[in-house]
Amino acid sequence: MKLEGQVRIPSGCAISAVISKEGNRMSGEMITNSMKPMHDRSNGLGGGFAGYGIYPEYKDYYALHMFFDSRATRKDCEAFLKERFEIIQSEIIPTRKIPSITNEPIIWRYFVAPLKSVLTSMQLDEKEFVARTVMKINTELSGAYVFSSGKNMGTFKAVGFPEDVGVFYKLEEYEGYSWTAHGRYPTNTPGWWGGAHPFTLLDYSVVHNGEISSYDANRRFIEMFGYKCTLQTDTEVITYIMDYLLRVQGLTLQEAASVIAAPFWSTIETKNDIEDQKKHIYLRTMFSNLLITGPFSIILGFEGGLMALNDRLKLRSMVVGEKDDKIYIASEEAAIRTMEPNARNIRFPAGGEPVIIKVKEGTYI
Repeated sequence: MKLEGQVRIPSGCAISAVISKEGNRMSGEMITNSMKPMHDRSNGLGGGFAGYGIYPEYKDYYALHMFFDSRATRKDCEAFLKERFEIIQSEIIPTRKIPSITNEPIIWRYFVAPLKSVLTSMQLDEKEFVARTVMKINTELSGAYVFSSGKNMGTFKAVGFPEDVGVFYKLEEYEGYSWTAHGRYPTNTPGWWGGAHPFTLLDYSVVHNGEISSYDANRRFIEMFGYKCTLQTDTEVITYIMDYLLRVQGLTLQEAASVIAAPFWSTIETKNDIEDQKKHIYLRTMFSNLLITGPFSIILGFEGGLMALNDRLKLRSMVVGEKDDKIYIASEEAAIRTMEPNARNIRFPAGGEPVIIKVKEGTYI
């Protein structure tokens, strides 16, 4: 007879997050420990974390976290970066050797500022320029991969169980006002370092439990706007969709949630507020190809906040709790209790109902 942990878990993958509404910084050890009770939701083929507010001394610079397959590739990439950025700091990302994490690539980080002369010649704003640079490296520079590119935030991921990945990257030495975490159970793509969650672009990061059936339609649409989906995984597409809706189109978080987890037409028709009804009709019509179907629970990290969201039918679990100034989100209540045993107001958001938490403006800087 097969025991728990020896069989495939259909709802596999684990997500977890914590944020301080007051902008108080917390050690990464808390979020690492939250993944331990959800160990059997992943299978050791991917784990990762995103921390916000972790680089206050470099808060004005983009932090590029990168994987390289060789020193030669790193040197080639660095030469490319120098053509586009002023490199403020270049260093290896500190790690510790542990038996469960093997075959690691060269893991490096750069703190950079776009060269104003290049921005002027390309007629781009900073964020669009950085996003295009990330796409160019990840699609054209073989052996190099940018896995984090925001300001005052960073992603740390690897092939392994998430609680081991946290130890590997020494997350107890970092402090942030917000953390997200993921334990992966790959379904359609192989487990590799770049394929672990979170997936990021600029300051947006996404951790995701589920499997979307709309991948091809979503990918074809988003690639019309310059995004390159090189990883063949649905979470990458979700990240680019959120960047497109929020940064490029300027939608609010609530509106973006209403695009990817749109209310059913029957629900829209019954809305009493005519203006609200018109808005939802517009969003469903204008961005119909960005409706995400299939089971999912996601947590979106961004500068100054988090958003958690289930699919419309709530086919994946998500729990929210709170204590003092902190909000906790996870796939299981046990993960929340690990972070805060006395968490209160435990609740289970409805399908398609976004949970949005923002830090008091300015406190996290």
